[in-house]
Amino acid sequence: MGASDERGDALRLIEGLEGGRMTATDAAALAERIDPALVYVAVSYLRAIHPASDPVAGAVLERVARMTAASPTLVRRHREGEQDPIARWFESEYAYRDFRGRAADLVDLILDKIES
Repeated sequence: MGASDERGDALRLIEGLEGGRMTATDAAALAERIDPALVYVAVSYLRAIHPASDPVAGAVLERVARMTAASPTLVRRHREGEQDPIARWFESEYAYRDFRGRAADLVDLILDKIES
């Protein structure tokens, strides 16, 4: 898969889960096609900008949970992504909340690091 395809899939995943325009099965299928580090960052981003303490965030977090339940392999890929040096680098240098409203910038940053 090319970087632009992966970029598009990652953004569709984030936007679909955030806006509720995607089924859990469709979200899981997208997540299975992208790099595990990107899966981890996307899920962590959504959890960070929609904390459980925010009553409005419940729907987003529920969609994330349904997505992972729709694909047993996705949990494994998420764990792989958590251990990936790129995800660890990102979390040591940046805060997910700094990318609120800038999901495309977040995805571009991660993809640039993956490609380098």
